[in-house]
Amino acid sequence: MTYLNNLAEHLQAERAAIVLEIESLQANIGHIKDIVTMQQRYAKISGVKEIISVVDLVEDTLRLSAGSFVRHRVEVIRDFQDRPVANLDRHKVLQILVNLVRNAKHACEESQCPERRVTLRVAVEHGRARISVIDNGVGIAPENLSRLFNHGFTTRASGHGFGLHGGALAAKELGGSLNVHSDGLGRGATVTLELPLSSAEPISEPEVAHA
Repeated sequence: MTYLNNLAEHLQAERAAIVLEIESLQANIGHIKDIVTMQQRYAKISGVKEIISVVDLVEDTLRLSAGSFVRHRVEVIRDFQDRPVANLDRHKVLQILVNLVRNAKHACEESQCPERRVTLRVAVEHGRARISVIDNGVGIAPENLSRLFNHGFTTRASGHGFGLHGGALAAKELGGSLNVHSDGLGRGATVTLELPLSSAEPISEPEVAHA
């Protein structure tokens, strides 16, 4: 009788584990479907300017990168100090942001810091939208700061050096700019994309959230 009771408990535990795994798979499949739908939507509107919410673009970027952040145990912080709108090519901005977020994630991976953290900050300064990707990763040596946007330059062994160079060119095409700041090796980095605003007034609504 004891054996049968133990067997029943074991089977119930296995069943519960299987149910949890199925629920997790369903959630992941739903997430993949959302990403594919988002990518298809962006592919269709590439090259077209439209009035867009900068915060919505940042959220789309984070959704596309969510799985990678979870796998590498990187905390994401949203710091939305303003909610500006802009007349831009949504697809081109998304490409820049996805690359910046990927770089920040790699910087955190390569760091020895036990708390990996990437902050996405949206603000309005001097009539322009500023999207900052801030990491607490490996940082950048002072002698490399001026070279980061050079074609082919990279500090990563597996990097190709095209991302920031291409991002800077795309930002210029959008009427904006891309700049980077770091206090040195081991002290993280901040890369900021500045974009021109549309004629619509930005909506101020401070928000800081952890994911």
